[in-house]
Amino acid sequence: MKTIAKVSLIFLLFSCLSLLLVACSKDSSDKTSSNGNAENEKAVTEDEGEKEPVTLKVLVHWSEEMFNERFKDPVEAALPHITLEHVQSGSGREDLEEVFASGENPDIFFEVSHENLEYFELDYDLDELVEKHSYDLSHINPVYLDSIRAKDKERRLLGLPYEVINYVLIYNKDIFDLFGEDYPSNNMTWSEAIELGKRLTGERNGVFYRGLDLANTDVPLMQLAVNKTDPETGEVLLDQPEFTRYFELLDQIIDLQGDSDGDHFDGGRFPEKQTTAMTVEFVQGLNWWKDDESLNPAVAPLPVWDGGPAVSHRPDGGLIPLSINPNSEHKDAAFEVLTYFTEDEYQLFASRQGIGPSTKNEEVLKEFFQDYDFADESNVASMFEHPPATPPEQISTWDQYVDLDPRRYATSGMDRNEYLRVITEESEAKILEAKGSE
Repeated sequence: MKTIAKVSLIFLLFSCLSLLLVACSKDSSDKTSSNGNAENEKAVTEDEGEKEPVTLKVLVHWSEEMFNERFKDPVEAALPHITLEHVQSGSGREDLEEVFASGENPDIFFEVSHENLEYFELDYDLDELVEKHSYDLSHINPVYLDSIRAKDKERRLLGLPYEVINYVLIYNKDIFDLFGEDYPSNNMTWSEAIELGKRLTGERNGVFYRGLDLANTDVPLMQLAVNKTDPETGEVLLDQPEFTRYFELLDQIIDLQGDSDGDHFDGGRFPEKQTTAMTVEFVQGLNWWKDDESLNPAVAPLPVWDGGPAVSHRPDGGLIPLSINPNSEHKDAAFEVLTYFTEDEYQLFASRQGIGPSTKNEEVLKEFFQDYDFADESNVASMFEHPPATPPEQISTWDQYVDLDPRRYATSGMDRNEYLRVITEESEAKILEAKGSE
């Protein structure tokens, strides 16, 4: 019995020792595994947080000082792994040829046209990088993206919008006060603008005042989603009803101005002579004229077409894109820069300086020109009252050969039907010549 008890005791002790050893071994293994996973997670986190330094060359037509202010300084502060280098050049075909001949290979292009991107085989579709990085473009006004796609037959995204040129109705408050008229409303039609212009046209104190003018004569037409030519064939399409409406408006403005008051559609009169009550002009006019204490300008949204949608103008004629060179070795970093320009941090910086924002964030739009004292007094935020007009699904590249030239029309002595026939014939000849040189 003693022997059995002794064996049992030894077995019990051995079992306890084994369990203890197993527990210690498991605890040691768990700690090792836990420490190993923690170190691995730390390494992954550090790897994700530390990006390889990269230098990107950006082709712009700005001076280096302006490049630093608008591009280099904000980008390098937000994306410290990226350094931007300035490559100055125009965006015309001959300018680009000189750049490439010199051996430069910019990573990013500023304001290079769709036509020149294709000509130099630089038309890189950003949808590839959007998909690769699962990047959400929904913060960008979709009309601006549609405008970029509409210039390409395959609707590729060959750039992202950096700046949008906005045209507005700028008026001289002093002339309104002189004539005792209320300032323009935020929802005025073109018919109402004509009637208001008539009431603001006339002589006061020996000075003749013009009620309404167009510094940029194309803007009313830019509110309509119409091509001047067939995008496939180049056929001139000026017999569409939109062109009749546009020229009827031009006739009304010409009649309002009369024949004895200088050139029609004279944009310089507003800031120089200060005898024009209302004009359609680039909103940057407020910045150009801010130091002229004798001028008292303010802004209203563009008048809208009677019976049509309440929209501003199409952006495609004044949308400044940023594109990526398909030959760049740093496409991912370049894409990071392009997308940074579209996001709220930079958009707010740009908006406050009067750089036309591409975002649909209303809080950013409200800050437009707020770095300037004139912002509130001039009612500049009203320019975003109406959304931009949508362009045709495909914008015709042949439209560049059709110059309606309303200033020529005003002095031609022709009625609009005869004038449009002449322009059609001239445009057809230009397009035929362009096709022959392809």
